[in-house]
Amino acid sequence: MSSTDLSSTILTESGTNELEIIEFHLRKQMPDGSEKTCYYGINVAKVREVIQVPETTDYPNAQPHMIGVFSSREKLTPLVDLAGWLGVPTKQDIKHKFVIVTDFNNMTNGFLIDSISRIHRISWESVESPSQFLETGQHDCVVAVVRQEGKLIMILDFEKIISDINPELSMEKYDVSYDRSVDLNTRMVTKRESKTILVVDDSAFIRSLIENTLRSAGYNIISAKDGGEAYEKLMEFERISKDENVPIGELVNGVVSDVEMPRMDGMHLVKRLRENETYKTTPIIMFSSLMSDDNRTKALQLGANDTITKPEIGRMITMVDQYIFTD
Repeated sequence: MSSTDLSSTILTESGTNELEIIEFHLRKQMPDGSEKTCYYGINVAKVREVIQVPETTDYPNAQPHMIGVFSSREKLTPLVDLAGWLGVPTKQDIKHKFVIVTDFNNMTNGFLIDSISRIHRISWESVESPSQFLETGQHDCVVAVVRQEGKLIMILDFEKIISDINPELSMEKYDVSYDRSVDLNTRMVTKRESKTILVVDDSAFIRSLIENTLRSAGYNIISAKDGGEAYEKLMEFERISKDENVPIGELVNGVVSDVEMPRMDGMHLVKRLRENETYKTTPIIMFSSLMSDDNRTKALQLGANDTITKPEIGRMITMVDQYIFTD
């Protein structure tokens, strides 16, 4: 089994607002017998390796579109028929296909694809959020679009796909009312109701989960679908604060942000905010599927107060409380 290890290609510089994506293809079978190439992308940082299709073992009572399981570096790994999940009809013969093995959210998964193309190094500024006709809310699976060499590359929401394939691992299962570590007495909920948190995530699915979790504890929530929109909102709050001579804390009290996002990534957002006198001490928590030890160190160096890895949504409320209520 041949493989391509991609760990050495990941960008290491902090706050540069750049990323590397792997372009891969699915070949859609058209009714007239022709093929149409569909272009997709995934952040290199989420990819462990690209391999030829391995031998798989059937898994009893598996979810639809799960082909089976295989061993990847001694980890039992589900193999997902990505084209089937997306509703793209492709050739059933898998001998000449490939598998992208992902490693994020403390999970390893394999996704069946038709071909691998190349790695593109691009600025987040050139990564577009899906327009309103593409973004359909929580169930949308495209988080961003990249224009590259005359084609549109769709960046997929792999967290959403994995939670759909394996609901037992989904953050949707978290219910704050059953979490004894969270203070839900009336006095604390009332305190939270006077505070506003900006939630920033390009996945409508993840953004909704964070918003609902924080709201259920009492916090007021405003949201942004990428770092660029978040920065614009925060600059508008700064203008209002100065024009109306009110403290910035009357408008926003903290930020919970993803890392990888169109237009401006989370690391660059933190860097820009910490360079701004208005937001020098505003609590910022990074919530990301890419929160490795290395990325945590970078986030803290740039000025984030703390970090959480995406499956650990149960830590969110107590961590936000810790930095919002410092007295």
